[in-house]
Amino acid sequence: MKRRTKKILAGITGIGLIVLLLSFVNSFVGNPVSKVLAKKAAQQYIETNYNSLNLEIQKSNYNFKFNSYYVFVQSSTSMDTAFNIYVDSYGNVIRDDYEFEVANHFTTFRRLDDELRKLGNEILGGKLDYDFDHISLPFVKEGTFETLERDMKLDIHNPPLPLMVNVVLFSHDVSYSKIAEVAKAVEAVLQEEDIPVREYNIRILPLADKPQSDKQAVSWVNSLSISSYPADRMDKENLPLAMEQFETGRVAEMNEKGKK
Repeated sequence: MKRRTKKILAGITGIGLIVLLLSFVNSFVGNPVSKVLAKKAAQQYIETNYNSLNLEIQKSNYNFKFNSYYVFVQSSTSMDTAFNIYVDSYGNVIRDDYEFEVANHFTTFRRLDDELRKLGNEILGGKLDYDFDHISLPFVKEGTFETLERDMKLDIHNPPLPLMVNVVLFSHDVSYSKIAEVAKAVEAVLQEEDIPVREYNIRILPLADKPQSDKQAVSWVNSLSISSYPADRMDKENLPLAMEQFETGRVAEMNEKGKK
């Protein structure tokens, strides 16, 4: 009798632990029933509000911080028409981010910006013989995206927004003379490729600080850089000095703003 009682108690304890475990897991990943409700609610929401966009549900994930689901939808006819629909655990739609992501052209901006970064790495990295850590040609982030059009193709020779150059490299020579040299080399390639840029961001890291493996982080502690240097000042006679003075003034201005 005692042995049977112990088995029953052990079984109850085991079930209790399983329930606690499932409750813990559900608090982070949600539960299958609520996930089904979220997808169903999102589908109905699409049919009511965005029926003309040819949207398809791609995935549904649980956000444990807000105890809700976000259902990602993508148009089958528009690569830039993609956004999230947010649904609570009871299958009620809370909101969507169509206005921010699609109507404001942020999805278009993100896609084109990603294409630009890859092209920058291919073009500059393929033509310049430096020990690069990073190369990209992203958009200058400012204002709105009114000049963008949904699903537009990238024209790197006539970009819809201003471009900047981002370059990080390793070198024995960590000086403004080296920064100016690299900037002029980059400028020559961009002019040859007919790619207009508005500003240059260049950082030189000591070669001695170069990580020995991909698992090590890159340290910027001993680096030297210039940020937002205008392309129309690249023709200065003493470019290293002009860059140093510009960077000194930029940092001083930022520090002054920080005090206010």
